[in-house]
Amino acid sequence: MDTQESTLALALLTVPARAAICRALLEAGDDGLPAMALVEVSGLTHKHAAHCFQEMVQADLLALVVRERQVCYVLKARRAVREALGYIDSSGLD
Repeated sequence: MDTQESTLALALLTVPARAAICRALLEAGDDGLPAMALVEVSGLTHKHAAHCFQEMVQADLLALVVRERQVCYVLKARRAVREALGYIDSSGLD
C-alpha cells in the first residue's frame, strides 16, 4: 500500500456515510454486501448512495460484483481503509 492510496482513503472516509459503508464492508469480509444493504447503512438516498459508490469504485476502494442478480460491493483497499478509519476514530473526525 502506498501513501497516495492511504491519503485517498482518508479523504473519502471523512464523509460519515462513506465511512459507514466501509465499516459495514470490513465486517462483511470477502463476500461484500448488496448495494441495497449499504444504502440503508449509509442513511443516504439511493441517488446519493449510487454517487458515493461510483466515487469509491473510481478511487479503487470498492469493487462492484453481481451475485444472484444483485449488485454487491466488496472492499478492495482493506488495509488503507482500516488505517483511515482508525485515524478518524482516534482523532474524533467522525
